[in-house]
Amino acid sequence: MPPKVTDSRPTPEALHAVEEKTAHAASRIVATYANDFLDGVTLMCMLGVEPEGLVYRKVAAEFEEADPKPAKRARKAAKKTTKKATKKTAKKATKKTTKKTTKKTAKKA
Repeated sequence: MPPKVTDSRPTPEALHAVEEKTAHAASRIVATYANDFLDGVTLMCMLGVEPEGLVYRKVAAEFEEADPKPAKRARKAAKKTTKKATKKTAKKATKKTTKKTTKKTAKKA
């Protein structure tokens, strides 16, 4: 007769409780490190630890409806910084060329 084997696997209820604890702990960590509400929701949905009933598409749509202007402001700011950078490089280049020409004329004379 073979030796008696005991079932050492945990019950499904115990596994479910452990998963809930892990998900709750992960969502708390995400909430502490998130910069704003949308960032927290995004991270929770990516990790799969969002609370029941939370749908990312609905939250993102509401956020877009409430405040669509900041995205446009960021683009304008980026354009301004690139324009300033190109102006600065153009000024530096013209200064270098004028210095070179003055040196050449001074050497000839």
